[in-house]
Amino acid sequence: MLGKQKGPVMHVNVLTQCIPAPLFEGMWRHPDDQTATGYRSFEYWISIARQLEESCIDALFFADIHGVYDTYHGSIGPSVRHSVQIPAIDPVLVIPAAAAATRHLGFAVTYSTSYHAPYQCARVFSTLDHLTNGRIGWNIVTSDLRLARATGLSADIPHDERYDRADEYLDVVVRLWEDSWEDGAVVLDRESDSFADPARVHRVEHAGRWFTLSAPHQAEPSPQRTPVLYQAGASSRGRSFAARHAEVVFVTLSGFRQGRELVTDLRHRAAAAGRDPSRLKVLQGMCLIVAEDGEQARARAADYLRLSSKGGLIAKWCGWSGVDLAAYAEDTPVSALRAQDLHSVIEFVEQASGKLDPTVGDLRDFVATPQRPHPYTRLMLYGTPEQVADRMVEWIERTGVDGFNLMPCPPTRGMRDMCELLVPELQRRGLLRKQYDAAEPTLRERYFGTGNARYTRS
Repeated sequence: MLGKQKGPVMHVNVLTQCIPAPLFEGMWRHPDDQTATGYRSFEYWISIARQLEESCIDALFFADIHGVYDTYHGSIGPSVRHSVQIPAIDPVLVIPAAAAATRHLGFAVTYSTSYHAPYQCARVFSTLDHLTNGRIGWNIVTSDLRLARATGLSADIPHDERYDRADEYLDVVVRLWEDSWEDGAVVLDRESDSFADPARVHRVEHAGRWFTLSAPHQAEPSPQRTPVLYQAGASSRGRSFAARHAEVVFVTLSGFRQGRELVTDLRHRAAAAGRDPSRLKVLQGMCLIVAEDGEQARARAADYLRLSSKGGLIAKWCGWSGVDLAAYAEDTPVSALRAQDLHSVIEFVEQASGKLDPTVGDLRDFVATPQRPHPYTRLMLYGTPEQVADRMVEWIERTGVDGFNLMPCPPTRGMRDMCELLVPELQRRGLLRKQYDAAEPTLRERYFGTGNARYTRS
């Protein structure tokens, strides 16, 4: 039992986006929030990074998408009006500035296998790993290609086939990172005018279904060579991909029993892929509202419910699902949407509403209503520092997750509350480090211990 006694350090990442209202539509309106303009400012991100480093957080993780949701009302209008993933800047370019202002904090960023060529990806992450001194991770996504149709970035490929392509993509980029430059290839011999030994630098030869390559990696080996590989696929095919490649898996578990089954399944799949299951860290994604006392927590919850954008929530859901709820009459049975492959969503709405056959109006109300904060809310950590810490311990003990991917709400004030209120409580219980270990300079060593800076291939 973890309890209140000294136990294993839990891993904690903070999830955000380079947009005005990261993860919480409408919360840019909160008087203490700075994301509306801060998202496009180096100063803002440097301040956030320093704050997280002072709290000894593992990594700041940037989610990202390409394209604009245009499903609701068949228009980009609702997304633009309510700032649903738009405007957005490229988080890759934010990381070097934030890394230069810190020494230990890790950084992870989403980068799509569908939108970027493997050779470009390898060079980008080698650059980031060099500039961060080995503190970078890559969140591997295959992307929702409904958005890609309008951007010209990629052709439309079926879901499982995207993962087949991504398997080949990973094989190529890992070979570029690990096999192109031998250890010791960089000699820096000034007398002979030899920067590197050509005999130790090799072309990566690949001719596959999706990619053809015959070139050496253009960057010399970085501290980790391969960035820490993150993945968040929820489907069976996504979990198989994670089991084969990922080192850190993000999950959104809906409950303890289902959560333990999924975590166990991930580790079994990793073992079946020839990997050590202990080399797979699983982090539960959870929203966070924490306050000094119950009264203040209730005030935070009231702000969250009042400022959440109903139009933004609907526009995001329609973008995710590909279903335009505005195209159906309010009394249309949700069962009529089954052809849209929404079985799990429909079942969830049926359970939440208590209706055996809810209508589109019921679904729209459900989507537009943010989850009411409560200490035992399933997907939100809410309450005092003591209540939140207790709940985090319960999630770890009952599901087997290794830590959390936290989304503080509202983003700016919530980040401060997390660092000033929750972190000290976790440290007091011995659940979170009080200082970084100098013997673990890379992000991978943060997860797997001293001397484990290199990626282990199956």
